[in-house]
Amino acid sequence: MTTIVKLSPSQITFRAIKSKTILESALESDVVLEYSCKSGSCGMCESVLITGEVSDKQENIYKAGQRFLACQCKPTSDELTIEAEYYPELAEIMQKIVPCKVSSTDITADEYIIIKFRLPPSASFAFLPGQYINLHYQGIVRSYSIANSNAQDGIELHIRRVNRGAMSGLLFNNLSTNTLMRLEGPLGTFFVREDIRPIIFLAGGTGFAPVKSMVEKLIQQDSKRDIHIYWGMHNGSGFYSDLPMEWANKYENIHYVPVVSGEDSLWSGRKGFVHNAVVEDYHNLSTFAVYACGSPTMIAAAKADFIKKGLSGKHFFSDAFTESK
Repeated sequence: MTTIVKLSPSQITFRAIKSKTILESALESDVVLEYSCKSGSCGMCESVLITGEVSDKQENIYKAGQRFLACQCKPTSDELTIEAEYYPELAEIMQKIVPCKVSSTDITADEYIIIKFRLPPSASFAFLPGQYINLHYQGIVRSYSIANSNAQDGIELHIRRVNRGAMSGLLFNNLSTNTLMRLEGPLGTFFVREDIRPIIFLAGGTGFAPVKSMVEKLIQQDSKRDIHIYWGMHNGSGFYSDLPMEWANKYENIHYVPVVSGEDSLWSGRKGFVHNAVVEDYHNLSTFAVYACGSPTMIAAAKADFIKKGLSGKHFFSDAFTESK
């Protein structure tokens, strides 16, 4: 059985299968709603129910006026109207699974690996900078953000070594050039919206990967928007790329602030939680757009504190991830 779902304010409609989540049905209908983790932890797909009813996996019923997660809830009425963002920019981008081969690897500080993959010439793998893929290798699947801006250059991933991590254990163990894997995607709704607002990019750990992708695209477009990059690491040796500093030195509109949260006697720069550095630097965030990528805890804290500083919730975009890979 199906349900007719109408989106507000776009007035887009699609059919949802009652045995599937609303997000699953939307994506299968090429209607891209905001989402990230699909597991219910990031909250990115939170929507408002205007009419109708839905239920979650625990069989809790949500009625008109209540907020619910589209990735966790299924329709229980024949018609629904929900307030949710629709992204026509992503409607033409097809998700697919393509083979890929490792073209290069670079391990830095024994903790991070940058892997570059080449794709078959016929793959036609298009994505928007900021999106992520699922990497398939030896029966294991993990999600990683794309770190480059153009699939013609292949696909670049930044991956942190995780203690007893199934995937990271394979990738850090003498990974050979030409190793065959598969990429599934692109996925997610994390991308730079067309706007004139100055941008604050907030990255925690390998959350720098999608930031790199998006900044590279803005540079290629000769964007004049002010770009402020805040990158947080536990210690100073963790900053595995010098690109943000190189951008800041080369382009007048790009600014970079690295922040260390752990004890590091050798670090003389900013210290503390990375989002607190933004709070300290700006009295009013009402004119900014923020793009944050990191742990769900970092993103939740940043959004709450930035809204207190005047940021509109409609201009806070995020991609939450965990590094237990």
